[in-house]
Amino acid sequence: MHRFEFTPELETGNEDVDSQHQTLFAMTNEILFSAELEQDPEEFRRAVGLLFSYLEYHFASEELAMLELHYGSRRFHAAFHDHVRRQAKEIAKGMGRKESFDEIRSAIFFMLEDYVVYHVPGADRQLATFMREQTPSERKPRLPEVHPRSASGLTPRPVSVDAAGHA
Repeated sequence: MHRFEFTPELETGNEDVDSQHQTLFAMTNEILFSAELEQDPEEFRRAVGLLFSYLEYHFASEELAMLELHYGSRRFHAAFHDHVRRQAKEIAKGMGRKESFDEIRSAIFFMLEDYVVYHVPGADRQLATFMREQTPSERKPRLPEVHPRSASGLTPRPVSVDAAGHA
């Protein structure tokens, strides 16, 4: 396995997207190469959970930008996000089955490798270009802030739960 490095080939030209990619790479490298995390299974699980949460935040940021800007390739772009989400869910299940550190690390490596090779230099760069074209020249194109639904003005729909605790 190699470390994930943010190289010029992976730059999208959007400050927010590139910064989030750098954070994802740093988080992933810590999980893949930290001897400390291997000594503490709980910390390892926590680090993986944080990585997956940050990955979801990154995807939500891009998807909200695509929606707000009426990006024509939104469905294709988001479909790859969904592919990575499914992989992350399978990795989380593996952690629940107590798969080894090496198995979990390998799965995370290959998940991110696919993302870096197939998605970042193509789809993310295209999105960044589109955002730049849609933003007035005096402003930098930014990803929108992602907030909980209640903070965004959307009213969460109540979930009814039966006596057994099922939704």
